[in-house]
Amino acid sequence: MIETDVIVIGAGIAGASVAAQLSATKSVTILDMEGRAGYHTTGRSAAIFSENYGTVPIRALTRASRTFFADTPSGFCDHPLLSPRGIIYLARANQLTTLKDFEQANLGVEHLTQAELYERVPYLNKRNIVAGLLEVGGFDIDVNALHTGYLRQARNNGAELLCNHTVTSLGSRGGNWSIATTRGLFHAPVIINAAGAWADEIAILAGVAPVGLKPLKRTAAIVKFDRPINRDMCFLNDIGENWYCRPEGSNLFLSPEDEIPSPPCDAWADDMDVAAVIEQITEVLDLVPVKVESSWAGLRTFAPDHIFVIGFAPDAAGFFWLAGQGGYGFQTAPASAALAASLVLDTSLPDYLQEQGLDAAQFSPNRFWQGKGNLDET
Repeated sequence: MIETDVIVIGAGIAGASVAAQLSATKSVTILDMEGRAGYHTTGRSAAIFSENYGTVPIRALTRASRTFFADTPSGFCDHPLLSPRGIIYLARANQLTTLKDFEQANLGVEHLTQAELYERVPYLNKRNIVAGLLEVGGFDIDVNALHTGYLRQARNNGAELLCNHTVTSLGSRGGNWSIATTRGLFHAPVIINAAGAWADEIAILAGVAPVGLKPLKRTAAIVKFDRPINRDMCFLNDIGENWYCRPEGSNLFLSPEDEIPSPPCDAWADDMDVAAVIEQITEVLDLVPVKVESSWAGLRTFAPDHIFVIGFAPDAAGFFWLAGQGGYGFQTAPASAALAASLVLDTSLPDYLQEQGLDAAQFSPNRFWQGKGNLDET
């Protein structure tokens, strides 16, 4: 049996980042059911940083995270986590109203003339694409370095990562939680539920009311075309969110931006979905597909209102939610972890979070709890 101050369930970016924060002052154990940390997250991300992405509270978390990315703590990693990658939002003739609305609602975007658009995207199909906006402040995120950096920081603080530990039961008695896994028994007064698509299942296992998380499958592929792709080309996003693509070496990383309801699972790409997005891309770019180098799918898990769930459960002392990050987990990780750590430690929010107008109540699981009570009636 292992006793610790905090047990984090899930070693993806949410679990790794909060463990790094808390382990500075608390003993922390991270449990993950897979053979390696981040199996369901790191390698399946579009890895883009955009302050115009997500709901208003999520955008605030992204802005608050920018300082960390721009001035990473010494020893966290050996190279910058962000590299410039402009984002271009493209529109067909029937999408111009959507493009105009987006331009008026978002800062840091500028209208591109057709000449500028075609200069930046030489493969563009001029018959189908008539307008575009450029977000200059977009970046690529080195998601592997970010995730690894947090795990290293946690380990250096004394935290222990245990993989291949599937949680089989959870129970609370006398202010302490007992967690049984397939490989051991653990005790802690605080559990952080950072289990991603499995977070509601973990809650139910603990006798805690679920919040209604919805895992949605998203497909992605890397495709070789008849011409090598310029590595410096912008991230291209359909203004109607029907597809996006970005350079991946001399190939294209692309996705249909699908959101297919799915149970928590090891998601996989459907060949028909990959073929469909390739067809969409070839209507936008004058390129001929040669080969699908690889394809995969991941689960983006959302709360009903598409805002993160961060805070202690109202129906179970010591049970802390850190879930529902959807597709925003990496770009918001520094601020989300700082918010979560402040709530766990019962300290004031850091100034840089308050400066963005962030309020812990925005993320509290209380907003979903309407007297549901504890699910364990025994």
